[in-house]
Amino acid sequence: MVEFSDYIIYADESGDHNLRMINPRYPIFCLALCIVRKDEYINNIPPAIQQLKFDYWGHDKIVLHEREIRKQEGDFSCFATDKVKREAFLKRHSDLMKDSKFWVVSSVIDKEKLKKQYNTTFDPYHKALEMCMERALSILLDEKQDDKKITFIFENRGKKEDAQLVKI
Repeated sequence: MVEFSDYIIYADESGDHNLRMINPRYPIFCLALCIVRKDEYINNIPPAIQQLKFDYWGHDKIVLHEREIRKQEGDFSCFATDKVKREAFLKRHSDLMKDSKFWVVSSVIDKEKLKKQYNTTFDPYHKALEMCMERALSILLDEKQDDKKITFIFENRGKKEDAQLVKI
């Protein structure tokens, strides 16, 4: 019988992996893994996030996208005219993250430097994933999770990109 890990890993990226047209305003690609004990996740993190959402919007349908929060767009436009409310939300959100127990493993790639160094159509996503997986493995081995099945949850990137990831 398969023994499941005590941990689950969530992955998300920032920026795009395109090396042909690099946006000079955001020339990096970042991949981050969040490694969290399942009991911490079940008992603490989602309930705290849901409570935050209910307190500010009356429901938990809100998705906490950093860009929308920062630019006060969409569901976060309510903060555009109320600095006190915005600051209180940001503090509470920050405190929630600070008080939660998890590891963040990340890789940030300067796409211009990568392109110059390898002079190829090297995919920054794959390189970042490789680096993050090496670090994640080290943490999981330290936590005695060897020979256990661990689940990774990757945010959808797009049909083509998701198909490529499955091949890795």
